Amino acid sequence: TTKTKQEVEISRRVTLEKLPPVLVLHLKRFVYEKTGGCQKLVKNIEYPVDLEISKELLSPGVKNKNLKCHRTYRLFAVVYHHGSSATGGHYTTDVFQIGLNGWLRIDDQMVKVVNQYQVVKPTADRTAYLLYYRRVDLL
Repeated sequence: TTKTKQEVEISRRVTLEKLPPVLVLHLKRFVYEKTGGCQKLVKNIEYPVDLEISKELLSPGVKNKNLKCHRTYRLFAVVYHHGSSATGGHYTTDVFQIGLNGWLRIDDQMVKVVNQYQVVKPTADRTAYLLYYRRVDLL
């Protein structure tokens, strides 16, 4: 709010100075509402296996360098939150296993093989919360 107690909308732009070897994207799944408190956002979000960081997200000093291979990432893990509240629920994960050359779904003691489509296809009962990407030039 401003000094006059009026609500205003603001935004902030962040650029990347250096691209990390592992990129962790935290999807905002919970929002605080004045009337209902903390609520889970259940909107389906699609995400790719291969992710290229746009040059527009890079700082001016890094943007001009031709680092396409350093801007490309591959998904290797997804953490899901199951449940409707921020104060409870259950977490599971899908992990790419290099020796298997495929994906594993881990839910407590249960581990099973899943295909890539099952990992990237959002469902109502499995909403991605954290996405883990590794830079492809480091694979």
